[in-house]
Amino acid sequence: MLTRYQSLDTIGHYFLRYAMPSEFGDAQDDEHRALSTVLEQHYKLIDDVIGRTIGSLGPDDVMLVVSGFGMEPMGLWKRLVERAIGDPDMNGTHDAAPDGFMMAYGAPVARGRLPTRASVVDLAPTILYFLGLPIGRDMDGYARTDLFQHTFTDERPITFIPTYDR
Repeated sequence: MLTRYQSLDTIGHYFLRYAMPSEFGDAQDDEHRALSTVLEQHYKLIDDVIGRTIGSLGPDDVMLVVSGFGMEPMGLWKRLVERAIGDPDMNGTHDAAPDGFMMAYGAPVARGRLPTRASVVDLAPTILYFLGLPIGRDMDGYARTDLFQHTFTDERPITFIPTYDR
């Protein structure tokens, strides 16, 4: 099952200034009080869904939580341009934001192991590997076998095919 929570990205773009008013210097007190918890409450909502999903995992299931990018406050110049000719309420950006992340949970996952730096292009090969399917040699990214316990990887060698393109 694949679930995508697009709303968190949208809420970050529009409510980051209320969650981090000191980074913007222009969030009004009444606005801040009324809207300061919108982003945090949305994270809590997503957290609750992830918690319920973890509770429903079977012994052979794996859950990947992935974000392709982080969010940072939009710089003053870009905010001014957005206010003049774009979307005046947008205030969060991905421009120079931190990288995203990938977390894995489930019985085959190695607990407490901090994998080396990954990329969003590693996601498809990693899922193919977990499912026991071959990885296309023409695919970008790598199967992140370091996410899994050795007992899992010892029984599941990486296999390849030339391509999934037809």
